[in-house]
Amino acid sequence: MSRKFLRVGIYWVLGWVVLIILSFDFFNWGRKPQLYLGLPAWLWWEVGIVLLASLVFFLLSRFAWEDE
Repeated sequence: MSRKFLRVGIYWVLGWVVLIILSFDFFNWGRKPQLYLGLPAWLWWEVGIVLLASLVFFLLSRFAWEDE
């Protein structure tokens, strides 16, 4: 395996692990649900996570994907 492959693999894993951890709305556990623009706060949080996941995938595929 090449060094670049290992480095890129570490970035992929780190990026996705961070996103998975952030996908849990742990800071709102046990609190009364709040609404923003008629939608619960956790839904807005998940929308943000999906957008962040899209950005991570874009960046890693743009700069780390090797064309053969």
